[in-house]
Amino acid sequence: MPEGASTGSPFTQENGRVRVGWRISLFVLITMVVTGLAGVVLPAGLQFGSFALLLGALLGGWSMLALDGKSPDALGLYVERSTAREMALGTTIGVGIALVVVGVMAAAGGLTWSAQPGSAAEWVKGGVGALLLLTVPAAAEEALLRGYPLQALAEAVGAPLALVATSVAFGMMHMGNPDVTALGLANVTAAGLLLGAVYLRTGSLWWATGVHLGWNWAHGYLVDLPVSGLEILDAPLYEGASAGPDWLGGGAFGPEGSAVTTVVVLAASALVWWGGWLKPSETALRSEPLVFDGRNESIGS
Repeated sequence: MPEGASTGSPFTQENGRVRVGWRISLFVLITMVVTGLAGVVLPAGLQFGSFALLLGALLGGWSMLALDGKSPDALGLYVERSTAREMALGTTIGVGIALVVVGVMAAAGGLTWSAQPGSAAEWVKGGVGALLLLTVPAAAEEALLRGYPLQALAEAVGAPLALVATSVAFGMMHMGNPDVTALGLANVTAAGLLLGAVYLRTGSLWWATGVHLGWNWAHGYLVDLPVSGLEILDAPLYEGASAGPDWLGGGAFGPEGSAVTTVVVLAASALVWWGGWLKPSETALRSEPLVFDGRNESIGS
């Protein structure tokens, strides 16, 4: 061995770079500390708790990227002219996928709706409020799992294993949700594959957050059904409910508890990963993340 050559250590690789396990552990530590400190000073509530988590995950991700000489934009949450477009298109896609699920479930007799008091004006106002309410939680979960951890793992072990690992973690995060089922957890995990594929194909957390937001908003407000067992929204004019067996109607867990979701989400994931229709923006290209667009040699196809 040449004099002075590095063989690495339990903490660093041969090139002197900190090993991926330690980098992700440090990311988690920074995220937890910042989230905890922010939680102390912020009021209680879903929005503030989600904001604390978002702040922690962003600072954790930016810190770890800085260790590799990367800019904060490499995380994919840049602010450019393309930002609003990416968020809007992602939200539209999320709504579309959610409505395909609901449409099939309803056609098969798995869902019903009943009339409720309200007006069109109240519905529009409530819909805007629901979008605002759900945006921060969606962004927080994306920054936590589809941000730095997915990039770092995809660089180290390849995109397929990284997608599986972060998706399983995403499913485990929902194990304590009300009325959770094995099929529901499997579907949340599958949704993680979809969101991760969107992130790797675009290099943009705006895209991934938009898809996540659109999915939650469509199920929770547009069709007024539970989202992952949670009923935090209530649309005027009508109320949705599960009908038939839980494997079809989703039961109290909502559409994510249905086998229809399994088929649709896995199909959507395949279309995102192999379809070739999602492309990174110029800003994402310039940001030079750790890995990029699953078709390049660094993460394979």
